[in-house]
Amino acid sequence: MTPTVHFCTLFDSKYASRGLTMLESLAEHMSEPYGVTILAMDAAIPDVITRVGRPEWKVATVASLGDAEFAALEAFRPRREFCWTAAPVLCHTLVRCSAPGSFVVYVDADLLFYDDPRHLLGELEPDGQILIHEHRYSKDRTQYEATSGRFNVGFLAFRVGDEARACTARWRQQVFDKCELDPDNGYCGDQGYLNEWPSLYPGLRIMRNIGGGVAPWNLADYRASGSARLPRVDGKDLVFFHYHSFRTVAAGGLGFVTAQPAYGYCFPRRVNRLFFATYARRVRRSAEKLRRAGLPIVADEVVSFGQAMRSIASGRYLLAY
Repeated sequence: MTPTVHFCTLFDSKYASRGLTMLESLAEHMSEPYGVTILAMDAAIPDVITRVGRPEWKVATVASLGDAEFAALEAFRPRREFCWTAAPVLCHTLVRCSAPGSFVVYVDADLLFYDDPRHLLGELEPDGQILIHEHRYSKDRTQYEATSGRFNVGFLAFRVGDEARACTARWRQQVFDKCELDPDNGYCGDQGYLNEWPSLYPGLRIMRNIGGGVAPWNLADYRASGSARLPRVDGKDLVFFHYHSFRTVAAGGLGFVTAQPAYGYCFPRRVNRLFFATYARRVRRSAEKLRRAGLPIVADEVVSFGQAMRSIASGRYLLAY
């Protein structure tokens, strides 16, 4: 019998359009029944997800997780650090209450799935317990590992059992003790702690499929091909892309109609069309769906109409429709 797979993610109103886009792409590609828990990081999310969501999507709040120590942190921990703290807490909560042998998979809100993630979970067969993936930084970004770590938190899978429970319990305690961006001392929120996992957990597997974990920080090293519907890297079909540093842009009075593919990165137009143009359109559609459900659209950046048009002409921005 196929083990139960339960995905979890978290986002607030600012990231809701990305989160909705990710969840809808997951629904399009999952070939077996699955569950989703969304941790609402502000008060608007539960109601709006109820209006636009699917039956398999369940919303939890900070209070409803039942972790009093975590809830208490919200009053004094900076917002960014509190959100970083939330992912280990969410994973620990679900691993602790899920059936042995089932899968708990954490996914960041800014992923987009192009294929069934079970292709990745298969790497845990026959006896793997934890699946993580490396950043695989491109040659011009290798210096990032010192500050952001070897591994990325964007997709983490746990097969529920003693090892997964020990891992998530330790991770939860670590981010309670310190969850800051302190690169001089090797801390990167919740992410730097993953560096030690290979030495601690015999059942850990490092993802081999390069179709998982493609992102702006490694894209330059791949030979891109395929279509916008199914891009490929080095001849391998994408399973998911991590749209780190994607920015929505409002053009004057027109609102969110343009997007910056990846702030801090520069890719050729062909690559932008292949990987980013469809995502920009999907995020805009999600934003409109959320607006109709009562959640206002707030762009990451607001520029004049003229500046937006010049940036589109130069290839720096993409039209989002």
